[in-house]
Amino acid sequence: MRRASALAAALSLAALLAGCTREEPESAPATRSPAQAAWYVSTPEQRESSCDAYRRHDPQHPVAIPPHQSDQTDEEFADDFHEVLKKEC
Repeated sequence: MRRASALAAALSLAALLAGCTREEPESAPATRSPAQAAWYVSTPEQRESSCDAYRRHDPQHPVAIPPHQSDQTDEEFADDFHEVLKKEC
């Protein structure tokens, strides 16, 4: 009985060590542009409204560009946000 317990403990330890020493592939950190981040934090209603405005291309009802905090200028952010809309809508 003691042998079985010792063997089980040794196998458990070996499995644990094998799992700890196994190299995991390094994944690159996910990077989103500020425009992508603005899209993903918006509500479903805001997304639908943005897509509707984007599809209409109506100058009387333009796409509402969300506020942003980034190093980009307003124009750069707006261009990037339109690219996000092109992809998502």
